[in-house]
Amino acid sequence: MFPSIDQILPSLQSFGVFGYWLIGLASALEAFFLTGVIVPGTLIVDAGGLLVQQGLMDFLDLVWFVALGSVLGSELSYWTGRLALQRIPGRSKIESSAVFHRARGLFERRGGLALVLGRFLGPVAGLVPLAAAMAGMDRRRFFLWNLAGSLPYALAHVGLGYLMGDAARVLGNTLGRAALVAGLALAVLALLWLLLFAALRLVPLAGTILGVAARALAAQPPVARVIAAHPRTAAWLAARVNRHAFGGLPLTLLSALFVYIGAVWLGTVVDFLSGDPILQVDTRLAAWIHSLQAPLPVRVATAFTALGSAHVVAPLSLAMLAWLLLRRQIALAVGVAISVAGSAGAIAALKLVFQRPRSPLGYYLETSNSFPSGHAGSSIAAFGVIAYALWRLGKLRAETALLGAGLLALAIGGSRVYLIEHYLSDVLSGWLVGALALVMGIAVAEWLADRWPSPAPPTPGWRLFAGYAAVAALVVLAAFEGWRYAPPRSPAVLPPADQQITSLAGALAQPDTPSLQTLSLLGTPVRTLTVAVLARDSATLSAALTGQGWTAMASQGPRALIGALNAAVEADADPSIGIAPHFWRGAPEVLTLAAPATVAGTAVHARFWPSHFVTAGGQRLFLGSVGSDA
Repeated sequence: MFPSIDQILPSLQSFGVFGYWLIGLASALEAFFLTGVIVPGTLIVDAGGLLVQQGLMDFLDLVWFVALGSVLGSELSYWTGRLALQRIPGRSKIESSAVFHRARGLFERRGGLALVLGRFLGPVAGLVPLAAAMAGMDRRRFFLWNLAGSLPYALAHVGLGYLMGDAARVLGNTLGRAALVAGLALAVLALLWLLLFAALRLVPLAGTILGVAARALAAQPPVARVIAAHPRTAAWLAARVNRHAFGGLPLTLLSALFVYIGAVWLGTVVDFLSGDPILQVDTRLAAWIHSLQAPLPVRVATAFTALGSAHVVAPLSLAMLAWLLLRRQIALAVGVAISVAGSAGAIAALKLVFQRPRSPLGYYLETSNSFPSGHAGSSIAAFGVIAYALWRLGKLRAETALLGAGLLALAIGGSRVYLIEHYLSDVLSGWLVGALALVMGIAVAEWLADRWPSPAPPTPGWRLFAGYAAVAALVVLAAFEGWRYAPPRSPAVLPPADQQITSLAGALAQPDTPSLQTLSLLGTPVRTLTVAVLARDSATLSAALTGQGWTAMASQGPRALIGALNAAVEADADPSIGIAPHFWRGAPEVLTLAAPATVAGTAVHARFWPSHFVTAGGQRLFLGSVGSDA
């Protein structure tokens, strides 16, 4: 899946001056017909426009980099078509593809103007120069139209990113941050669907071009001699990339995907067994999320987590299995059974092996082991294979199945992290186990479908009607179980017992006083606690400092999360919203205040944590750090 703007933006900002080169490279890669399938160049250029709006990049400089990258990528597509595709066999296969036919039609209707219009068609942009080359367009004429098309593209998309950032600031003040973030999320989802739609239409063409190029390479004398010297090996390799049999390219790709996912999963297991710092990140992240929880997001997360529960997944999977059997889709039914049962069985066994206890901060009381997450595994294995089966039967478009299943898995896994029913590493491992089961189920289904003839349509009758009634009953049962999902609440976690002190020096000299070093979420040292204050509670301390001109950060909750997202696209983010928490004793600060602005571009914050030390008069010792987050 293509990354979204909020994922790209922080990465670009961290590159500094190299960000210009990175955005220009993205523009070039999208303009080249092969890499344009997978590189979201337009999104990256739009993200660059957001950085321009924030004052982190220069508008004209970025426009020139984007335009130059677009020119170079289009030139590469043109010369590939002119020098390579004109001289190798298989050109007719490329020209007969639907996507290339569309690009050639645009060129035939618009001529050189197609090079300008094609720039705004995303991954299709690289095909228009290819069509121009194969149609014999003069290189000088192409170069002039290429220049004429790249500058409007650069101005339009850098300007669009700038306007998005400016509109975010205005609309955020008018409609509120929640409405703004919701609108941006919907826009990004729509854009992702369109990009998937365009990319999937280009995949067959890319495969055809790569196949033609591979055959041309094999025909070269040095390569041909190697093939002649090792005929059995060459035949075996050729069979592995045969696109017309399951034992060829499909099995090769599925096997490579299975091995890759398995290797990544083994890495998570090694991290878990070796006590990798990721486990400490788990506990700090859980403590931070605990401070962010609020009633409405908890209800939303509970609804999503209910979808991944066994009480919902089991009847839904049985309904899908029965529906496929009624339609005589035995191969797909076997694939569904392997994916769902394989994931559930593997995760149940792994829970017994690792026996990781749940976080005490969990919102709901659950008694099973934590690693890996069964909900996360089901979100991939069950809903993924259901989406695959519906796509295979023509009930869903491929891009809809990919995006829908991916978002549902993300929502279910994210809900487990938000409710602290699982640590982040539990969910990541569960997703990987579910993905392994999904790949296995798809592989078996495709293998059986390749061996067995196409099934005959079901025979109408009362048995078929009764079967469909049973399927409907199972779906209703799943909906009912999801609606009534309400596990018991976890008991509140009691804080450490208070210890009475007579002086600050005596408290800090206690042998059980933890280190005064604060850490970031990832565990890197941030600041040392250098401030000690006695106050009855955090509200009293906040009132005292705000009276001196400090600005109290917004209380943790949905506003803090939305504010963090909003800050990514606003040049003048609200100074009352904290983004990066610091941790002491594994817990985030309970109070954060911003100092009065003294120097433009700097932000000084004071963070405070309560200790378990109290005076006889009920005053609690708060320890704090002060420093710039710039």
